[in-house]
Amino acid sequence: MKSLVIKVLVLVGVMLFSENVMAQTANLTIEVKGIKEVKGSILVAVTSSSDPQQMVYDMIPVTGKETIVHTLENVPVGLVDVSAFQDLNENYQLDMDEQQIPVEPCFRKQKVKIQEDTNKLVVKLVNIKELMGN
Repeated sequence: MKSLVIKVLVLVGVMLFSENVMAQTANLTIEVKGIKEVKGSILVAVTSSSDPQQMVYDMIPVTGKETIVHTLENVPVGLVDVSAFQDLNENYQLDMDEQQIPVEPCFRKQKVKIQEDTNKLVVKLVNIKELMGN
């Protein structure tokens, strides 16, 4: 009986340790550049590359054209995908034209490595429609 209790306790300890290791998070400081209009908010979303259900996001008000620095907490450690856009009309979605080309300044980078210590990423918003000359 005693050995069964010990085995159960060891099993529970291993499960708790595994769950804790899998759920490691860190902070990610993001510098948002390329703001052309003092309007709306910046929506930043970070998603685990291996588990899209693990997402951290935030809305950052645009108060000027200078660089905005913001720290996201509880970002999953490992490879993540980072998306950002300036929500000019504050409808909480990246607006597209009829050809599905974004009409709001945006950014996307996949497989960004997040470590347990300090993480920093520069996000340069780009107006894709302007780049295309449309």
